[in-house]
Amino acid sequence: MIQTSRGTIKTPNFFPVTTYGDKYPLDKLVQPYLRRLSDCIMVSYYYAKQMPTRPNIPVFIDSGGFASLFEGSEILQHKGYSTIKTKEGDEITPLDLLEFQEKNADLAATLDFIIPPGLDLVEARKRQKLTIENALYALTRKRSKSLFLYASLQCWDEKSARIAAKEYASSGFDGIAIGGLVPRIRDKDYLYKIIYAVRESAPDLAIHAFGIGNPETVLNLWRLGLDSSDSSSFVRNEVNKENPLPFRLFISKTHSGPMTPITNALSNLWLLTEETRFRYFQNRQEDSSSHITETKSDNLGP
Repeated sequence: MIQTSRGTIKTPNFFPVTTYGDKYPLDKLVQPYLRRLSDCIMVSYYYAKQMPTRPNIPVFIDSGGFASLFEGSEILQHKGYSTIKTKEGDEITPLDLLEFQEKNADLAATLDFIIPPGLDLVEARKRQKLTIENALYALTRKRSKSLFLYASLQCWDEKSARIAAKEYASSGFDGIAIGGLVPRIRDKDYLYKIIYAVRESAPDLAIHAFGIGNPETVLNLWRLGLDSSDSSSFVRNEVNKENPLPFRLFISKTHSGPMTPITNALSNLWLLTEETRFRYFQNRQEDSSSHITETKSDNLGP
């Protein structure tokens, strides 16, 4: 569990991604219900700056590193840290990000630089080095005792994942947040190996995976030691969807009309939180019962 001033976050768990502003109207309609179905919400740094007030629920503000993939963005190196400069001229610095997170978040991740599939190995190693450097830089400047700080981790294989995880495990972070998984989401073997490698290398830290929102994948990663993940898929899948399914929380009723995208989005979220958690703990109980039975049988002798 993670204790925050705005509530307890049970783990393992799923954090729904939401936005602020007017770009995604369905997010605004769903937000009043999020606290009923989740312990924490995920908001990107970009959209968090548009929050009118701080929500009455634990908030995880991400690293802002996705901006490094925007067209025209560049990585600028400074002494002890690196930043992202967008084509509009805005510069995201690890210190500005951290100070904003300390004022507006309960959980936060450090500024990283995404390593997409196929990136040149020299550039990949450079981005990982700068990502680790930024994490350590932010840790030394953290002032809030209540902020739960994740070191962002970028990698391209098991070995590189272990290198970063071992660095973080001995540095004093609260957790590790793994990025760069979304472009590799269809490669389940890769996902499983990375999560296992990070868990094995940092056994005492909370582990979060950005952008994972498929219920079966989430469940399998929990079994490998993942503590949490996030995604906007629960609501994005309902935008402009034709012939939406009935709201699964109320099996006896079939909804149609303008409320259907809202109810279906909440149904998707329920599936990712309540039902997936139920299946996870049910499986653990079954595994435990099986182990006890096997132990008793062994003690009976030949």
